Amino acid sequence: MVFLLLLLRGECVINPSHYFILKNGGTIKSLEELISVLKNIDKETFEYHVNKEKNDFSNWIRYVFKLKKLSDSIFDFTYSERDEIIKAIQKHLNEHKFLIINSGSSSIKFQIIEMTSRQVLLKGIVDAIGLENSSLKLFGEKTIEKNIMIKNHEEGIKTIINELLSSESLGCLDEIKAIIHRVVHGGELFSEPTIINDESLEKIESLSNIAPLHNPYNVVCIKAFRKMYPDVKQIAVFDTAFHSTIQKEKFLYGIPIKFYEQYGIRKYGFHGSSHKYIATLMQDYYKIKKKRNPKYIICHLGNGCSITAIKNGKSFNTSMGFTPTDGLIMGTRSGSLDPYIAVHLEKTLNIGYDDLGIILNKKSGLLGISGYSDMRKILENINNQDCKLALDMFIDRIVHYIGAYTAELNGIDGIVFTGGIGENSDYIRKKVIENFKFLGIKLDNKKNKSNDFIITSKGSKIECFVIKTNEELQMAIEAKELLNL
Repeated sequence: MVFLLLLLRGECVINPSHYFILKNGGTIKSLEELISVLKNIDKETFEYHVNKEKNDFSNWIRYVFKLKKLSDSIFDFTYSERDEIIKAIQKHLNEHKFLIINSGSSSIKFQIIEMTSRQVLLKGIVDAIGLENSSLKLFGEKTIEKNIMIKNHEEGIKTIINELLSSESLGCLDEIKAIIHRVVHGGELFSEPTIINDESLEKIESLSNIAPLHNPYNVVCIKAFRKMYPDVKQIAVFDTAFHSTIQKEKFLYGIPIKFYEQYGIRKYGFHGSSHKYIATLMQDYYKIKKKRNPKYIICHLGNGCSITAIKNGKSFNTSMGFTPTDGLIMGTRSGSLDPYIAVHLEKTLNIGYDDLGIILNKKSGLLGISGYSDMRKILENINNQDCKLALDMFIDRIVHYIGAYTAELNGIDGIVFTGGIGENSDYIRKKVIENFKFLGIKLDNKKNKSNDFIITSKGSKIECFVIKTNEELQMAIEAKELLNL
């Protein structure tokens, strides 16, 4: 018997003609009903459907619900092992799958995370949207790339959904508890994850004036999902939310106060999900160590970089400001600079807002100094004068912020390195830490080269850590809490 799946608006809707028909004429319409039947089924009926030649239950699950993994897991169970079949099905039903969406101006990153096991079921990116070289990439043991013409973000969402539904990680869209969007800017309107409705979406859209490079694309993707799948719950997790605890004297700029009051110009901070994920782990660590009110610094170093001072688990100060361009030198972003440089460049080059934005966000930073935006390339070419200069500048700014935040916190208990560079570059960590020997930090070179959790020696007065960040998992954790799952 061949069972088919009727996909209606991405939801699992089984055509009545494809209900499971038992030997005695009874019908099974869902996995929940299958569990009820298995609890009371007689041996003769069970073995009519499950024997050496076939397993109708397994096939029904595989072809109707497209759940290959579950189907395989119950295939060999016998009548006396019905409880194991029930456990496997119930475990699947108890799973909480979240689709994480991280949209940029020309790309959409996505993951499916199952929160019971915290397993990433599928991970990929729709890249170069609107360009001739647009593609879909899937990341696993091997990277699979499919060249697909993707004209806009709405087509990108359709491409992602088609891939999800054709994969073995998802039978149908109603298995997803919620779609979680990384929304870059929450302004002062959002300090917590929020279920997206008409009101919250309007507020997110209103923040596009202070986040023109990010929020408009977040909104486009939210609207695309609402249009195609209006019944699927969507949640916004804001990059700025974690930093809402920063005090006014630290987030205000030295410009007329009316610009803050009328236009919201202030420091907001970003990379919030990453910093919160690391801060949660560090709070657990210090709790075990019985350290009260810990103070530490998190260095998120990747293509985008930010440093955050943490006091008792909360953001105390952070390097990114009104936009993610502020603070450290990054892959292609300038980091902090004299504000009048922008005014001078506009006048000297006779350029406007958009052109200046491209220079500061896409042509500056490591790329502008060395010709490379990838730190791995810079380290490979460290004997090149420009690469060495870019590396020295990068390290200098990290040292500057760690020093400043150590003073602001009136001493620290630890320094955490995370992000692609922070997690993998023992050279940069060593060069940074060498500047703080006067604080009693003693680096263990062997542990540092191995990217160990603690890279300082036992006699070090301040511990230094290497921790892999997981922004997507943090977003899923917050969404799960919001939904009381």
